[in-house]
Amino acid sequence: MSGTVIEAGDLEIDVGAHEVRRRGEPVALTAREFELLAFLARHPRRAFRREELLEHVWGYTYGDTSTVTVHIRRLREKVEDDPSAPRRITTVWGVGYRFDD
Repeated sequence: MSGTVIEAGDLEIDVGAHEVRRRGEPVALTAREFELLAFLARHPRRAFRREELLEHVWGYTYGDTSTVTVHIRRLREKVEDDPSAPRRITTVWGVGYRFDD
């Protein structure tokens, strides 16, 4: 899976190279932001609770789920046209987040 490239609209996630491009331009992400985006993009349309994301992306079986919330907000600022009305990383009320490609 190291050579996997995930494409979703104008977003290209090169998992092997650990790079993200939006409209052909590189997007600067922290390592954790990249892992979170890649994880969500590998499971499009599946809603994940914050606790699940904390476990899958951070490797924590318990912890402060606000960490996930903050990372989602920062990620939206970098990959959404309008971070206040996200269309790619959406909130599933009462559940958590999902990636809509």
